[in-house]
Amino acid sequence: MKGQGAAGRMWRYGAGLVLLVALVVAAGYYFRVRKPVVSDFDFNDPTLVVLPLRIDEAQHDDDVVAQGLSAELIERLAAIKGLRVTGIASARRAVAEKFDSKQLQQRLGATHSLSGTLRIHAPQAYVELDLVDLASGRIVLKHTYDRAIDETSLLGQDIALDVAKSLQLLIPAMPDTARVAPDAYRTYCEARRLADDRQQRAREIELLRKLVTTAPDFARAHAALARALVGDQRPELLAPGESEELVNEGKRALQLDPNLAEAHVTLALAACRSAEWARCMQLFQRAFELNPSDTYGRMEYAYWLGAMGFVDRALREAEIMWRVDPLSASANFVRGRMLDTVDRHNEATRYLDEAVPPSSGYVYARWHNAVWRGDLDAAAKIAVEIPESDGFREAYLVVSEALIEPRLWSEALPLIRTSERATGSTDVLRLMMPDPDYAVIISGLEGMQRNVWPSYYLLLWMPEYAKLRQHPAFQEFLKRTHLIDHWRATEWPPQCHAQGEVAVCN
Repeated sequence: MKGQGAAGRMWRYGAGLVLLVALVVAAGYYFRVRKPVVSDFDFNDPTLVVLPLRIDEAQHDDDVVAQGLSAELIERLAAIKGLRVTGIASARRAVAEKFDSKQLQQRLGATHSLSGTLRIHAPQAYVELDLVDLASGRIVLKHTYDRAIDETSLLGQDIALDVAKSLQLLIPAMPDTARVAPDAYRTYCEARRLADDRQQRAREIELLRKLVTTAPDFARAHAALARALVGDQRPELLAPGESEELVNEGKRALQLDPNLAEAHVTLALAACRSAEWARCMQLFQRAFELNPSDTYGRMEYAYWLGAMGFVDRALREAEIMWRVDPLSASANFVRGRMLDTVDRHNEATRYLDEAVPPSSGYVYARWHNAVWRGDLDAAAKIAVEIPESDGFREAYLVVSEALIEPRLWSEALPLIRTSERATGSTDVLRLMMPDPDYAVIISGLEGMQRNVWPSYYLLLWMPEYAKLRQHPAFQEFLKRTHLIDHWRATEWPPQCHAQGEVAVCN
């Protein structure tokens, strides 16, 4: 009996040890996949700029297909391990401004360029390409590719394989791509072009909804529809069922093609907006494994890292985004906003000035940057540029004056309230008031975070507004959004730590 008891104890000890090891491994996996991380990006890799495909003048109707195929090429080439691919905005600007080889090297950091023409002569599509070493001018690859018109999207696959071989890089795994009817591919390309114009959002969605009905196995169409639905989404603009629709379309895209980075980004955004923080981070990280050159996805990732309190990591992602797409207005704007968030306002000015053409939020970013730099005269001049149609102009004009002459603050609050009634959102100018109502401000910033209002919710983490994080309403915000639960399960932002049941954030 004594021997059996000892053996039993040894067995239980061994089983317990195995269980403990299993738990440690599981915990390590949990943290590895769910903690927000900074992307692994090597800036010493060869850098390829994919210049938009040209077309013969006589085939001007094919320009929309050339644009769509060019964007698809960037995504496929970005999957090659050991190759950095320049973002599409910078590539387009390089063509528009007729960059020569030296400019491509100096302004984009490119080591190679890929350029060519698209010709469509039924029943075939042809792409003639030159891959050039920019330093030497040597043509590394020169080839004409042809496919049946219903295999147009396969051209990108063919080209990516040859580029990888020519540069002696690891050839990426290429999933089978279904044939797409020529009319369906053209409609897809037309919808993607409309995505650049916010005023055309309804038309873009209309085209894509019809397309996924007529071409139900076209994975990229489902992914594009999901992105169109999620982009700049605000509840008051959503039709009933659209939130569910975008998730379903993203999932359908991944069922058809698990390697579509765009679908991962869309589902990541949906998860973040639902406070599913671990799933959101995991989906973003998978997206960048598939397409490190996705400027849009990296912008959203940076914003959400910042929203979660990981502002240093958010800045790092913004820097990567800028290095990938240095002439992109979005890349410069986001880098400027993140620099402002970490109290580097003079540096931020440089990137905000480079955000050309300016976005709708550009004037507000410049105004706040001027205030944080202490250049109140500049802020007053910028306020005049705010469009009256936005509903905020009068409030910004008066606050600009009140920052210089404090006796005017009594006139500011009524105008701030007027702007809030006109726009239906909290006016962040409340933070500038001598005695801010932090509970109202925190509630408003939470709504902006949830509804993807431009980057104002980053104000939650700025050094200038440390008192905001000391207000009891901030603790309630952390609980409602489950951020404090996520921090406890993974890790804490550098400026926060646990103190009993609450978070102390400097």
